[in-house]
Amino acid sequence: MAGHSILFLGRNDFAPEFIEQLRQSAFAERLHATDTMRVPDEDIGPIDVVLFEAGPCIASSGQTLTAFVQGNRTYPLIALTTRDEEHRGIAAVNAGAQGYLCVDDVTPESFSAVLDHALQRHDLMLRLSEGDTTVLSILGSINDGVIVVDDEGAVLDINPAGRSILGMGPRDMPAGDWSERFGALSPNEDGDEAVTLYRERPLIRAALGDKFEGQLSVYRAPEQADLVLNINGQSLRDREGNRLGGVVTFRDETAALTRSQVLERNAQYDELTGLPNRQLIQRELTRAMGRSGRSAVPLAVLMIGVDKIKSVNETLGHDAGDDLLREIGERLGDNLRIGDFTGRWDGDAFVVCLEDIKDPQDAASVAQKIVLLLSEKYRLRGAELFATPSIGIAMYPESGETAERLINAAELAMLQAKERGGGRLQYYSNSLNRKLEQREELEVGLRHALVRNEFVLHYQPRIDVKNSRLIGLEALLRWQHPRFGLLGPDRFQGILESSGLVHSAGEWTIQTAFRQLAAWQHQFELPDLSLAIKLSAQQLRYGRLVEAVRNALADAMLDAGCIEFEIDNGSIIRQRSAELETLRGLRKLGLRISLDHFGTTEVSLNALDTGVIDSFVLDQSLIRDIEENDSHQRIVRAAIAMARGLDIEVAASGVETMTQLEYLKTCHCDLAQGFLISRPMQADRVPAILRSEIAGTRLLARGMP
Repeated sequence: MAGHSILFLGRNDFAPEFIEQLRQSAFAERLHATDTMRVPDEDIGPIDVVLFEAGPCIASSGQTLTAFVQGNRTYPLIALTTRDEEHRGIAAVNAGAQGYLCVDDVTPESFSAVLDHALQRHDLMLRLSEGDTTVLSILGSINDGVIVVDDEGAVLDINPAGRSILGMGPRDMPAGDWSERFGALSPNEDGDEAVTLYRERPLIRAALGDKFEGQLSVYRAPEQADLVLNINGQSLRDREGNRLGGVVTFRDETAALTRSQVLERNAQYDELTGLPNRQLIQRELTRAMGRSGRSAVPLAVLMIGVDKIKSVNETLGHDAGDDLLREIGERLGDNLRIGDFTGRWDGDAFVVCLEDIKDPQDAASVAQKIVLLLSEKYRLRGAELFATPSIGIAMYPESGETAERLINAAELAMLQAKERGGGRLQYYSNSLNRKLEQREELEVGLRHALVRNEFVLHYQPRIDVKNSRLIGLEALLRWQHPRFGLLGPDRFQGILESSGLVHSAGEWTIQTAFRQLAAWQHQFELPDLSLAIKLSAQQLRYGRLVEAVRNALADAMLDAGCIEFEIDNGSIIRQRSAELETLRGLRKLGLRISLDHFGTTEVSLNALDTGVIDSFVLDQSLIRDIEENDSHQRIVRAAIAMARGLDIEVAASGVETMTQLEYLKTCHCDLAQGFLISRPMQADRVPAILRSEIAGTRLLARGMP
């Protein structure tokens, strides 16, 4: 950088080391020093900046600080002081100096920043029109904050009041993108905080010549609470009317806005539960319907009525009834998906809005989970009680085109659910009600399926791709329904999970499959025969799963290394502590963990970094058209190559043709299963396959069973 011509006014014994270092630095092309505290009368050449000792030496020269600064205002002035006497530098700036430095706490970077700032600020003041100079002198003495910027928005000056409001120290120098700290306060149409465009930042508006009043902005700085500022701004111009920069004044409106927000919140939130009230529910639902219309993805409204709340009020008192409603509100608020919302409609009724509902059955699944959630035991005022909800479901846009009509439809369905005995769901539309009735029939049947021995396990073989040797089987749950026949998991797995029956069904599957595998290993002397079992996310969150698996291993006298549990991507991507703790507990038992449906989501790769994955299963959607889909070929090849690098085993599901199997072999895939190898079969058909395997006859040679 180019050096400057610097004049130092001060005692010879004041900061001699600093002065000498400055003399030798690139900042000073020429440095002249005098202890008279006055600019020399003799010609010493041009002066770019004056450094002066702030302190008693000014008074000793017969001048006041204000008189000294005003008498030398034709030069940029920087006061020099020490950390112990920093107040002297602050006083000099308040008197009109362009900046100050503590000589025992200065770096080349801080010196450069103060020097550049002083030169720019002094240049601006010299060029200002007489009117704007007067304006700045008045603003500098008021209690409002004042910020002066150049024509590019760089800050040249902040008055003491402004620094106090913004929580800035006297030596804090705004730099770079500091203007970004002033953001918009007003929300956009979806209720989210708006992003402030560059042109709308208050400092930039003033710098570009806008004159404005009453702009509300949020000042957001690290490690301090947000401030709400009321800002006015205008341009600063020279004597010819050319724009030089701008000035903004501001005051702190945080406290006033907080009071306003409290009043607004009281008008929009239920006093008892703290949830949104009827007014806010309708407003948020209208916005959600707008988003639904734009994305063409339906949404669902649930009206939840608490059954027999009147009896609680009559037996335990209205305070207990209020406690129950508060607890219900907390359970709803704590357990909804991100993006959904709930509120208290009136009395014992709550509303839940579910966005991005692609199928009405998804709404029923969520509603059933809410039934289970709200049906759990309550402890209120020393008493234990149970409450059940009746839930009405209305779909947008089928059940109503406005928020009011949609809520009315859900409320009507809820009342119908109460009339049918409570503790149940009711769709508004007749067609959806028929589907719900079928679902309810299946749920009732599932509650008795274990007792009636209606669950069965089918087994699908899995082979080594390289040599076609049978290495294990996957256990698949089926339901022999007395009316509908043999049902696959696609018909009842969702009901198992939403009803909470998945835990008992899962334990039955584990115990039955473990005993069967142990029997086959012993009967056919195949100690390495393995077994894979699918686990749902709900099972992973079940606190007793690890203990149940440990007991099942012990009962079957089975080696844990022969068992592989398959989990879905989402179960590990969410990385909930409970799920990961369960997975690590299973790994400690010696079991293997496999990631199912690999390659169908972009998050699968992240899941491999958890340290609990031993293998993954390529989803059958990738295999189905691999013969002609170049994209799927590349995905499969890349996934297998990555897995080999991570020492992770790869299996492929849904293999149906020899061409698919041969391609997997060229990619060095480890394992395969699918209809080409064998369809899932009942347990009594597996021994024939095992005998053939022992005899050396491979599954592919036998033909598909």
